[in-house]
Amino acid sequence: MEQAESDFTKDLLMLMLREYELFVDSFQFACKNFKDNAENAALAQTMGFKSNKEYNEIMFLREITHTVNMFNDMDIKLKRKAEEVDLFSEEI
Repeated sequence: MEQAESDFTKDLLMLMLREYELFVDSFQFACKNFKDNAENAALAQTMGFKSNKEYNEIMFLREITHTVNMFNDMDIKLKRKAEEVDLFSEEI
């Protein structure tokens, strides 16, 4: 493996580890605040949710969605990069 490839791999791994750490923090926060939490029942009703459970589920998903989206973005970019490399190697 060339140095540039090694550096890229290391940087990508560090990015994924940092994002995973953020996801774990977000997941723990979501579990603590929106898993079977009855404290927000009045807020859920005021906001028009059918139930406190529905409110908790939506807030839980909202909390963790940004990390899921980031991993999807990384996957798309890596696939594009792989396609570019494949196209380049076919031209040679």
